[in-house]
Amino acid sequence: MALFGNSFKELLMAEAMLEEEYRHSHDNLSYQNESKQDDDKQDRRCYKPQPLLTSPSALKRKSTASTGDSNSDVPGLRREVVIQLPPKRKRLQGNYSANDIVQALHRAMSPDERMEALENAIDTFDHDDRAKHEHEIAIGADVALVKALVFLEYASGFRREPIRADMDAITKEIGLVLTALECVYRASSESVGESFNRVGKDLLHILVILIDEEVQYRVRAVSSLTNQEDGDASNSNNGDTIATPSGGGPTTDKKPSVTAPSPDYDKASVSIYERDLLLRKATKCLGHFARVGFATKPMAHFPGFLGSTLNLINLRPVSIVPFEARLSCLWIIANLACNTENMTMMSCTPGLLNSLASISCRQAEIGDSLETIMEILRAKSIASRALLNLSWSPENKVLMADSFGLLETLTGLALERRAPYRKSKTMQEIMLQTRRNSIGALRNIAAAPRRSKVSLCEYNNGKLLDTMTDVALNETDEQAVDLAFACIHNLAIHDTAEAMVDRPALVLALKNVLLEDDSNDSNDEAESSKCSRKSNASSTILVLERTITPEMSAYENLRELLDAVNPNSTTPDEDEKDNVITSGAVNPTAV
Repeated sequence: MALFGNSFKELLMAEAMLEEEYRHSHDNLSYQNESKQDDDKQDRRCYKPQPLLTSPSALKRKSTASTGDSNSDVPGLRREVVIQLPPKRKRLQGNYSANDIVQALHRAMSPDERMEALENAIDTFDHDDRAKHEHEIAIGADVALVKALVFLEYASGFRREPIRADMDAITKEIGLVLTALECVYRASSESVGESFNRVGKDLLHILVILIDEEVQYRVRAVSSLTNQEDGDASNSNNGDTIATPSGGGPTTDKKPSVTAPSPDYDKASVSIYERDLLLRKATKCLGHFARVGFATKPMAHFPGFLGSTLNLINLRPVSIVPFEARLSCLWIIANLACNTENMTMMSCTPGLLNSLASISCRQAEIGDSLETIMEILRAKSIASRALLNLSWSPENKVLMADSFGLLETLTGLALERRAPYRKSKTMQEIMLQTRRNSIGALRNIAAAPRRSKVSLCEYNNGKLLDTMTDVALNETDEQAVDLAFACIHNLAIHDTAEAMVDRPALVLALKNVLLEDDSNDSNDEAESSKCSRKSNASSTILVLERTITPEMSAYENLRELLDAVNPNSTTPDEDEKDNVITSGAVNPTAV
């Protein structure tokens, strides 16, 4: 033990000698611990380093000369290093309330203040709590954001020097305002309706202008790019020109590339992403308004609204418009078409039915991305829903029955059963809904007056009857089959009976339904569906039986059907009284 103590003392003495020698060889250095007492040097376990000094100033070096310091044995310089983090941007910290955000939006005036308030608003309002969004509307967040839009539209009108508006900065800021506003409108339809009563008219006016300007900007960009490509092709072909249609669009097979350089895009400092963001959020805000029942009529009748929406939908190439904006516009049209006061006016709007038919005819191409394929399928589903809603109006039934192009589109959609990805349940469900919508629209159109029924059955050599027969025999979805039999029932009148009986497959479909097993089904919905099919088939057969007489060439097809359904029947004359009593069931109905 004594040996260990002596060794420890020798170690301390040796360390002290080395330290003293180092101090004399470096006169310009001193240590913060040189003022310690000798007992501190002997017990290193009790040593505690002093913390770093801090100062509000930036990174600096401070040196002081200690000439008469009693705690320092050796004169020299003392150096202290002070570290401070760079100043942060002034922002609201922690959990702050929506009231603070609204007040900040009202107070913000300078560009920096407005941008900071908008960023904080997006951070606060971007959530999925519907109750909080209702509170945000109640305290006036929508009003504050619409006022910001009004100010930006006013500022964009500055055209003279030296206060010419910075349109690039304004475009970016408008995108942020619409982003925050779309977050607020994730509230219930009741709260969104309250906001529509306050700011709806002003906001519609601004959004229609913004959409029109964006469409015109993209048209100019594509036109510049197309002219440049035409010039290059003309030079390479020694003066040969490429023919273009009367509409001015390119007819080349090659799709114009939106990402290719063009004069308009090169001059603008606003990225295409920021412009796409503006379109996506503007159409999404309009979509929130379209959820409100009483807002659908003023929206549909607002000057220029339907025209702006259709211009965006019809803009080509399709890649120049973000697909979310196109789908939102289709969804808006479908919702506006739910209002009976809008149906006739919308169908008479130039280009509306043609636009829906054009969207429904778009097909996926080899090499298309999964995102593009999903956009095409969803667009078809929404467009078919809009056509279904429009077909409810009695006036529209006649108008749509006379449009052979529209009938071609609907019959084509009714038979699209093969998904691009067979194992994708999402695609299969979207396509199933599209088939239901298109068959339902045909069912409604078939409830048109007698002249239109005859025209429908004669269309393209009875293509509508063949399509409904295909659905009745080959469709696996019960609801789609029910709609097909309802369509056949609506078409069945005295003037169309012979055309129906001339199709053995249609007669077979009617017979199969009437001869279905009546076993008790545990599913009430399936049982109700089966009863509906049998009712429509039975009513259709009654019409055929009263119309087709034995001297007609098609009577043999009907005779086989009647014998299979009712083996005890003899001739139509014996059941004449019963037919007269039940004739009321023949009247067509449309749900």
